[in-house]
Amino acid sequence: MKKTFQLSIMAILLTAGVTAIGQTRILNAHYGGNIVFQTPVSALDSINADSKNYVNIFYSDARWSPHVNQIDSITFSMVTYGDTTLPSDPASIDTTGMIRIVWNGVSVSITNPYPDDSIKITADGGHVTVKSQATTLNNVVYNLSGTSSDGNLLFSKLSTPVILRLDGVQLTSSGSAAINIDKNQNALIHIVAETENSLADADSNADKAVVYTKGAFTLQGSGLLNVISSYANGLQGKRGVTVNNGDIDIQVTADTKKGIKSDQNFTMNGGKLNITASGSVVIDTSADYETGYDFSYCTGIKTGDIDEGTRGDIVINGGSLTIDCPATNAGGRCLSSDYDIIVNGGTTTLTTHGDGLAVGGTGRQAIDGYACACMSADSNIYIYGGRLDARSTGRGGRGIKADGNMTVGRIGDDDALLHVYVQTSGNPVNAVSSGHGPGGGHGPGGGTETDYFKGLPKGIKVESNIYFNSGNVGVFCAQSSGDPNGEAIESKDSLFINGGIIEANAFDDALNAANYLEINGGKIWCYSRGNDAIDCNGNTNVNGGFIIANGREVGFDAATDAGGHFALNGGTLICQGDRMGAWDRPNVSGYQPYLQITATDSYNHDIGRITIKNSAGEIVLMYEYSDYLMIKGNGFIENYADPGTETTRPRAVNSYPIVISSPDITSGTYQYWDSTSFFYGGIGWHGFFTGSEPDLVGNPKTATAR
Repeated sequence: MKKTFQLSIMAILLTAGVTAIGQTRILNAHYGGNIVFQTPVSALDSINADSKNYVNIFYSDARWSPHVNQIDSITFSMVTYGDTTLPSDPASIDTTGMIRIVWNGVSVSITNPYPDDSIKITADGGHVTVKSQATTLNNVVYNLSGTSSDGNLLFSKLSTPVILRLDGVQLTSSGSAAINIDKNQNALIHIVAETENSLADADSNADKAVVYTKGAFTLQGSGLLNVISSYANGLQGKRGVTVNNGDIDIQVTADTKKGIKSDQNFTMNGGKLNITASGSVVIDTSADYETGYDFSYCTGIKTGDIDEGTRGDIVINGGSLTIDCPATNAGGRCLSSDYDIIVNGGTTTLTTHGDGLAVGGTGRQAIDGYACACMSADSNIYIYGGRLDARSTGRGGRGIKADGNMTVGRIGDDDALLHVYVQTSGNPVNAVSSGHGPGGGHGPGGGTETDYFKGLPKGIKVESNIYFNSGNVGVFCAQSSGDPNGEAIESKDSLFINGGIIEANAFDDALNAANYLEINGGKIWCYSRGNDAIDCNGNTNVNGGFIIANGREVGFDAATDAGGHFALNGGTLICQGDRMGAWDRPNVSGYQPYLQITATDSYNHDIGRITIKNSAGEIVLMYEYSDYLMIKGNGFIENYADPGTETTRPRAVNSYPIVISSPDITSGTYQYWDSTSFFYGGIGWHGFFTGSEPDLVGNPKTATAR
């Protein structure tokens, strides 16, 4: 059933009525029984639905743009004192009946304006217990302040949602959580402006986290919160965790533990969240598992519990999220979801440094193993807006990993709305040579053996389909040797490129599709320093776009030896190879002709330049194929000051086979100069120049369109 949003009705709801003093109207977006987005109406700028079935909600100079299939409904609610809807605006927090709890070492001062039969609060040293059974006292505010090295707050009974106001509180709890809401009630944790707060565990922690609730909780405010966990998870909301704003720093050091954990969704709308997850992996050798090994990782943010059947997505709408897994964290993940990861905006920086490991033997006797990943989803990954940096430096590390599909950008969106940069620099965990060496070619992942754990470092690895629709995507794999090694972008099924700017640089394949590749648009630069620039083991359809493919073996491996078919129907294609040719002698069909030439860089052995003219003397292409410029591609300068130290690759001969196709190449014979000395002026992108004036040297050669 197609979803329809009646924006005119929504506009009436936004403007109708007068909000009373102390009341705030809230917009709530619902999906799968959860509130996935919430903002005060006062922060709204506008709402619209575009022709591609995306709803755009503009608020506080930000935008949230889900597809209609990611929203069940949009509702409005009025927040007042006694309302069960937790407020997302600090001004809507009613502190009239506020309870004050002040720690002073092993003693506690409590100010409770409610009778004991409604809210009973007791203290045993620094340990405070709250029993609230009143069903009419919703969103009661608990103001927490003071310091204790052995103190905590436990809600053993709670009938309605609660607001915790962190007002300069420093709690270290021994043997339990610092804050524990042992009931399925939602909580709001408000970090008071200009305060520094700290919550930690010490000696041990029998509970699941430093801050734990069986319900869901939301963090907001503009103060600072430090969470230090040595024995358990940092923050855990069984039914969801949301960060609206605040300056939050989480450090978790125990093996297998999580900075933030939820069986349901984690949502970040704003604020600043830093997580350091330095614990390591634990290996379970129970025979119940298929290989005899199961791995539990120390993770920055973990959502969902597929064993419990609870869906848990990671949704990033805004703010600044930084997660670091140091070298001590072997196999760690920055973001891990049993279901989907959705990035709509904000700035996300993810780094892993730990080494992977093969277990159950070595070499071709290895049974299983693990490696780090910056972003890992058991289902799908959607990246629509903002900036994402994912870097993995350890052995076998992956940048982005999805067991389902991956979608980057939306068709028709401005590329400037999205930036994704991925870098890997570690060697394979357990690479065992397939013996083919340069020039032999191989399938996805490298090598011919499939019965052992390789742990190949890969930039983007997706088990199903990849869709690139818009945005800037740069993937750099810095490895300089190894056979097999990891690809920059790999789909184990099909890859569709509809738009965007994609730059992929790897020692192995820069771009790899196991079954099918379709290019309809976008700007694509693929460079392989040791194998194929683009490798598809099935059929390939090029219908549009701009493509430069430069490979140490071939520029474009169209897998004709495996029955693959190559259809060239549009776009601009420049394929440059080495000893194996520009492309793998594909079975070419389609209506757009191409030129196949051999360029001999006789003028300058460091940089070769080609100028092609049609029969009318008009320039149809100018191309500079310096390897040094290829490695120092424009797209990497923005994010990587030095993407690698690889020098000019070894050359088999002083000539290169090149295949060129574009709408300007139709039929007949063309002249080309492969000794062009210089391109004056104009604009260059990975060797392709426009608006330039070539300095032609020598006599031209000829090539006939095929």
